[in-house]
Parts: sequence; C-alpha cells; structure tokens
Amino acid sequence: EDEQKRKNMLTSAGAVRMWARKSLAQGMMSSAARMGAARGMASMEAYEDFGKHVFSGSVADEYLKKHGASGDILNDPTWTQTHADTVAAAVLDWAVDNGANVFCHWFQPMAASGVRHGQTGQVQNMMMKFNSKGEPEFDFKGKDLIKGETDGSSYPNGGLRATHTAGGYLAIDTSSPIFLRGDTIFVPSAFVSYYGAALDEKTPLLRANAALDKHGTRLLKQLGLDTNGGLRANIGLEQEIFLVPRDAYYKRPDLQLTGRTVIGRDAPRGQEMCDHYMAPLSSATPALACMQEIQDECWKMGI
Repeated sequence: EDEQKRKNMLTSAGAVRMWARKSLAQGMMSSAARMGAARGMASMEAYEDFGKHVFSGSVADEYLKKHGASGDILNDPTWTQTHADTVAAAVLDWAVDNGANVFCHWFQPMAASGVRHGQTGQVQNMMMKFNSKGEPEFDFKGKDLIKGETDGSSYPNGGLRATHTAGGYLAIDTSSPIFLRGDTIFVPSAFVSYYGAALDEKTPLLRANAALDKHGTRLLKQLGLDTNGGLRANIGLEQEIFLVPRDAYYKRPDLQLTGRTVIGRDAPRGQEMCDHYMAPLSSATPALACMQEIQDECWKMGI
C-alpha cells in the first residue's frame, strides 16, 4: 500500500512537473508574442522616409539596379566617364516617381557666404524634349547630368574674366549627393572658368581637400600608418536657428539689407528663459511648427 502511494505521488509529481513545463512554455510563448507585438508597435516604419530625397545608399541602389548597375558605382568618381548615362536614367526614374520634372546644377558663387547672404546659383532646365510629333517626353542624358554652362559674368568673379569671355562652366561634384526639393532635382556642382579658375566657393574647398588627402597620406606613410583609404575631412555642424516674426522682420531695415542685427537693444545677459536658446518651444507661436517642418525636411535629406 505504501509502495502504491509512492507511485501515485511520483505520478502526480510527474504530472505536476509536466503541467508546470507546459505552463512555462505557454507563458514563454505568450511573452514572446507580447514582445513581438511590442516590437511591432515600436517598428521603424515611422522612419522609412529617412534620406528618401537623397540619391545615395539604398535609394540610389534601388533605381540603379533597374538599369543593370548598383549604388556602389557612385563611390568611384570615375562613374562620370563610365556610367553617366546609366546614372542619369536612374535619376530620371527617381525624379518621375517623386513628381519632379526639373533639374538644376546647384553651386555657390563667389561671395555666397558674404555679401550674397548664403544665396546660391541655380541653372534650371526641364527634363524633357519634344519628339518628332511635337509632343513632350521625358529626356535626361549623362551629358545633361555631369556638366552645364551659365553666364559667369552675372556673378562676382574677382576680375578673372572680361565680359566678352564670360562663359562659366559647371561640373558635377561627385563628393556631394544629388538631392530633391519639390519638383526639382539638385545636382551639386563646381563653377569654374574656361581655364579652370575657381568662380565659386566650393572649388577651393575641393582642391584643399585633395591637397590634404595627398600630403596627409604621404606624411602618414612616413609614420608607418596605413593609408589605403586616404584622408577625408569631416566637420561637425552645429546649427543655430534664429526665428524672427515676418511683421517684425519688415520693421528692421538692418535685417533686410545686411542679414545681421545692426540696430536695437543689447542681447539679454541674464539668461532669461524667454530669450534663452535652451528654452522649451511654445505651441502658442508658429516657431514649433516651423522647427518641426525643418526637422521633417532634414530627415528626408538624410540629416
């Protein structure tokens, strides 16, 4: 009788252990399901727009694959000589899918950071042509993408050229990605004269980067350091934005004419929260909506 009781107890204990294991397994499965649901709720879908307006990375790769290439070709600046038509065709598809039908070579002429107050130069053209029937159709070739021409005498040039030799030439800057704004594709470009004299503020920067790469690599080799990847200059940008109400701006000739504060009271010294740039944004003014719009657009630009 005692032996039978022990067997019953063992059987019961085994049943309990089996029940416990099943319960534990079911609990783990339900926990995993809950975690999966939580991960689904915290998915990356809200961030899928990151970089969608920049022709690089996965965006470029998707469209280049349709033309038998990959996004890796953009890493080699010689694509302008070997794959210009392929890249142009991919850019055209990307533009059409995003409702764009205009492209421009975008550059920073001399004094763009000075008297021109950050104004850039743009040569805009339609990505279309007329066929033999007189009907418009999309057209964008490699020759259209990699170079352009404009009236160089329309910009400050330091007296480098006479008016009758005023041709200014635009060449794509392969170190900067093509991007989209509205219905226009922007092609970052360098702006030079016929003989290669810099007519913009980007060309000296690109040449300085090339010199840094060349001589920095030479120095590091002498120090026994690996320089197979070359040298690249990086800069960490800190953007401060000062918002001025439109009606207040129109009352300030100094802001309108110089882009700077010339008249008015001194800046606050007591770090008052209403003037402090770390103060919380108020929804009572358009400032918060403005910053949200800037953030959304920067996100689409991969910033």
